[in-house]
Formats: sequence, C-alpha cells, structure tokens
Amino acid sequence: MSTPTASPPVPNTATIILPPGLTLDQYLTLQGDAVKIAITVAVAFAIIIWDYFVLLPDELMLYTEKDSKLLRAPNTVFFIVLRYSAILATLPSLFFTSVQNQHCQAAVILSQVGACLVVFSSGAIFCFRVHAMWHGNRAVYTLITIVFLTMISCWIAVATQYDATTGPATPFGSNCQMHPIVSWAPMSFGSSVLFDSTILLLTIAKLPRTRTTRSHVGRQIFRDTLMYFALTTVTNVVVLSIQALGEAHAMLKPTAVPFSTVVTATMGSRVYLNLRLLEKRRQVEAERIPLAMPIAMPRPGAGHTKNRMSGTTHVESLLSTAQALGSMGSKKDDLAAETAQSASSLDIERPL
Repeated sequence: MSTPTASPPVPNTATIILPPGLTLDQYLTLQGDAVKIAITVAVAFAIIIWDYFVLLPDELMLYTEKDSKLLRAPNTVFFIVLRYSAILATLPSLFFTSVQNQHCQAAVILSQVGACLVVFSSGAIFCFRVHAMWHGNRAVYTLITIVFLTMISCWIAVATQYDATTGPATPFGSNCQMHPIVSWAPMSFGSSVLFDSTILLLTIAKLPRTRTTRSHVGRQIFRDTLMYFALTTVTNVVVLSIQALGEAHAMLKPTAVPFSTVVTATMGSRVYLNLRLLEKRRQVEAERIPLAMPIAMPRPGAGHTKNRMSGTTHVESLLSTAQALGSMGSKKDDLAAETAQSASSLDIERPL
C-alpha cells in the first residue's frame, strides 16, 4: 500500500502583476524612479507648508484690519489665492506619486488646477508690481498683459494633456500610472521664462531712477523685488532646460516641476508684501497734514522798510519765516519716513 506523497511547500513570496509591456527589471527600475519622484514631491510640499506658516501672521493681519478696501483689492485677492493654490498643487501630487489609491486621474486634475492657479495669481501680482513702477505707461501695460495671457494659455493647454490610470497594487509607492506627455509640454515653462524675463527687464529698466531716490525704504523695496524676480526667472530657466532634455532623462523631468511651483509661490507672496509696503508709504504721504501758518503780505511800498528793532527788511523776515517752515516740513517728512520704515520692517525683511 503506497503512502500519499506530501505536496511541495508553498514558497513565501508575493506575486507582482507586471504592467503590460514591462519586464521585471524595467518594472523595478520604474518603481525606484517613482520613489525618487515621491521624495521630491514630499520635500516640495514640506517647503510649501513651512512657507505657509512663516507668512501666516501677515495673512491673519489682513483679516483683522479694519480697512475693507484692502481685502477687496485685486492684489490681496491674488495673494490669498496664491497661498492656497500652492498647497492644492503639491498635496494631490503626493497621492499619485506615493500613495495607493483609486482616484489617480482626479489627483492629477486637482494638481494641475493648483499649478495653473499658482502661475495665474503670482503672474498677476508681478504685473501689479510692474504697474506700480511704470504707472501711466500704456505701452508697458499692453506688453505685460499680452505676455501674461500667453503664459496662462500655454499652461492651461499643457495641463489638459496630463493623464493617469489606476494600475494594480504595488509593494511600495503609488499604483498610479502616468501616461506619456505630449512633446510640446515644455511650452508652459517656456512661456513662464518669457514672462519672467519681461518682468525682470522692465524692473531693471527702472534701476537708474530708483537708485537715485532719497528714500532708504524705497531702495530696499526695489532691491527685494528685483531679487524675487531674478530668482523666479532663474528657476524657470533651469526647469525649462531639464524639460527640454531627451527621452533618456524622462524620469528626471517630473522631479524639477515641484520646485518651480515652490519658488513661484514663495516669490509671488513676497512681491505682494512689497506692494503692500508701497501702499502703506503712499498712505502715510497722503495723510500728512501740511503746516498752515498765516503770513502777512507786505503792503505796497512797505517791502523795503526796515524793522527798527532788528534792522531787517520786511522781505528778509518773510524769507526767514519761509525757511523756518521748510525746515519744520523736512523734519516732519523725515519723521514720517522713519515711522513708515519701522512699522513695515517686518514686510521688508522676510526670509527667502
């Protein structure tokens, strides 16, 4: 009588369902690259959250101020949109790069909506800053409006091309599978470089006039704004260079995109703070009360009569009175400038 043979032991291994057309080595390489992208997106999201809490006191001050016109101002609205669109652009990216989920396409759509809002709101703030520099110049207004609308159109056109499907569960990382993007996708960053370069050149064109100003606060505002524009331009140029690489660097391209969002959002927020500081200085100047002292005009024929006690003519006494008033006015201007500078120092000295 034969004894039953024991069945072979089942190996303690996991079964991985490979995506169609991929070998095991290709799949493992893809998973390794996905982990790198997930780490990059997580770092970008952490920077966005850190910057959010850094500027949170300034945002809360907007809501507590009694000036309702400030909250309704377009640049204030764009600042608030920029604050939360940066989170919207990076948070869903964590889901289709790091987390197992069944809503990959929805996460991609939300991320692209946030990215377009970041570009739109920051670009609008940049335009308002240039308007403040070139007030009254219609040619400059027309130029930056055309470049701005071109940039927004390119970003929307590219955003509609992103697509992802929900794949099988993976041992680690996300199960979302991104479809290949169109070859003209770098057009969005190219339009951003064109817009940023235009803003930067228009700002530099105001450099000689701004450097000769007597206001220390004005010079500080201009230097900070110029630095913010330059950092945004350089970042988008680097990202555009990476996006223009060949297919051999296909997995490197997504790692550069989040940092463009980070820099654009942080620099746009600080440009708004400079705009707000400029408005405060203008309000201080508008609220100055001129010194009004009645000055007796000389009677006809009495312009050259001398005062018996001092020996000075009436015209000389009028000149000395005008000089005294000018001296008092200059002291008042200096005091108002120092007050504006001390009250707004937090808006100027913001960390990058």
